[in-house]
Amino acid sequence: MPFPQRFLVVALAASACAFGAARDAVASSDVLEQARRLLGQGSPRQAFEALSRREGELSGTVDFDYLLGVAALDVGKVDVAITAFERVLALKPNHAGALMDLSRAYFIAGAYDLAESGFRQLAASQPPLAARQAIARYLEAIEARRRQVNPGWAIAVEAGLGYDDNLTGVPTDFGAAAQQSFGILGIEATGNSIKRRAAFGKASGTLEYAYPLQGGWGLFVAGEARGRSYAGEPDFSSLLGEARVGAWQGSGPSQWRTTAGFQRFSQQGAAPGEPRVTNDRSTAYGLVDWRGMADAKTQLGLSMQVSDIRFLTNAVENFSQLLVSASWLRSFESPGVPMVHLAVFASDDRARALLPGSESTKSKNLFGARAYSQYSLSPTVNLFNAIGVVVRRDKDSFARSTEVEKGRDGFVEAQLGLTWQFQKACALRAHWTHTRNRSNIDLYDFNRNEVSTAVRCETN
Repeated sequence: MPFPQRFLVVALAASACAFGAARDAVASSDVLEQARRLLGQGSPRQAFEALSRREGELSGTVDFDYLLGVAALDVGKVDVAITAFERVLALKPNHAGALMDLSRAYFIAGAYDLAESGFRQLAASQPPLAARQAIARYLEAIEARRRQVNPGWAIAVEAGLGYDDNLTGVPTDFGAAAQQSFGILGIEATGNSIKRRAAFGKASGTLEYAYPLQGGWGLFVAGEARGRSYAGEPDFSSLLGEARVGAWQGSGPSQWRTTAGFQRFSQQGAAPGEPRVTNDRSTAYGLVDWRGMADAKTQLGLSMQVSDIRFLTNAVENFSQLLVSASWLRSFESPGVPMVHLAVFASDDRARALLPGSESTKSKNLFGARAYSQYSLSPTVNLFNAIGVVVRRDKDSFARSTEVEKGRDGFVEAQLGLTWQFQKACALRAHWTHTRNRSNIDLYDFNRNEVSTAVRCETN
């Protein structure tokens, strides 16, 4: 072939190769841009599917593997995410985003040593404040998870002070409320019906021993005591003791925990007459709880608890309870590392005794929701707030009133506070709590405010 013709053929072939390379570069750029857009829109599954179709030809490039890892982690494909992030770090060892996400993936997979190593490597590089706060939370979570895989004791103690402006939870005008509820004029508040306010001291302690078994199983036994003492109101000081045993299963993204326990609550109260009716009660319960990581930032939960509650001197209040709940927890890696926890629950409470001279009982249903959020001002200081709503519906007629057939209550609790981790094992917690109950039976209407501060220390 003459030289001019050979030159023309080579030039055409080179042009075709260049055109193909340019076309492939545009195509790969398009899929990466599509994946970024889908991830930004909160559609990780679509992003993962789009990237997976091109993995055979584009894996081994930093941008592609990183996006693939992020999408895989967000849809719960932890093994794929780990492989993708490891490919990124093999090509670019200082890729902080890949190291952070790889450490999160190891955490979800239960590889706590690898996760801790990655988080500590990141912490040593002086990352931005939001990243430091997120890393601190993961390291705390790793330490908590290790208590489930290493046998040993965990101890927690707490002590604090506070003030309660309505410790008996009664309406402001008891006489008017009693008239509306029972149609009786001139009733004066006595005993437990008097609105009382007082400062208090509180203390608690928990001791737990955990013993891991094979296959992700483990056993635990624990004891707890909590006490509160009111200044000038000794009849309303209280003490609660609890013993519990249980087992857990799972060391990865999904964990089951079963617990059987017994509680004893003691509070004398100020009911008139002899023998005195106290607030003393005992509770036996069984609990099954599941927690699962939907993705690196989201945890889901389900639980069911069966309880038997008995009042030692007031059998008409005895009841059995079936309580089911569901929860959703989400953390955000933005300034302040916000965390949000939402829970909903419902119960069926069946009284064990009839009211005197009646065919009714105090059986009821409860329905509720609670939202908790947290914002970190620094790695050691967090702001938190919570709000909860509980709706009560009496099952039987005239169970709590002779004038109102079916009792209906709406209970709201709002809380605002701060925690300061002033030492690795100790934190100070201060909060204000406002509770309000509104009922179609006036006797159960009340407002209550409590301010409290406490120091809690934990060792394991």
